[in-house]
Amino acid sequence: MQQLQPKECGDCGRIIPFQIFLRDNPTITAERAQDLWEDPLIITYCPECFLNRPERPYRRRRRYYYNDRLKIRK
Repeated sequence: MQQLQPKECGDCGRIIPFQIFLRDNPTITAERAQDLWEDPLIITYCPECFLNRPERPYRRRRRYYYNDRLKIRK
């Protein structure tokens, strides 16, 4: 893989190397991450700024444990 230039965070201006971006997004492949990294329309954020965005671009994972098989039927 070629060496990609670091980017600045869209909010705080912190320098984000591509390797850190790839590490913080384990669900996407390296090729997809490189496509996102090179796209001029995509704004990258450091993890702290991303999690504190006012529009909350992510969905919090909620766990509800429903198991109908364990209910006692009378």
